[in-house]
Amino acid sequence: SLTTPVETLKFNPDGQILAMASKWEKEALRLVHIPTGTVFSNWPTAKTPLSYVFSLDFSPNSGFLAIGNDKGKVLLYRLRHYGEV
Repeated sequence: SLTTPVETLKFNPDGQILAMASKWEKEALRLVHIPTGTVFSNWPTAKTPLSYVFSLDFSPNSGFLAIGNDKGKVLLYRLRHYGEV
């Protein structure tokens, strides 16, 4: 769970997933499956190099999640739950 203030909240286009992030702590991002209220525990992992998350957004079909960090990079992750990208 996140223990710092949440700076960024974003629903995916179909409203099933909520991404929450805090720029105050490294690797502070969580995804929640809204219909069940479940926080995804399998991602991100301790080895996911997010750094400090400043922004994020889902692609139109939810197949990708883009994450902007403090290093000026945009990280792009494939969400396999959504087959069509």
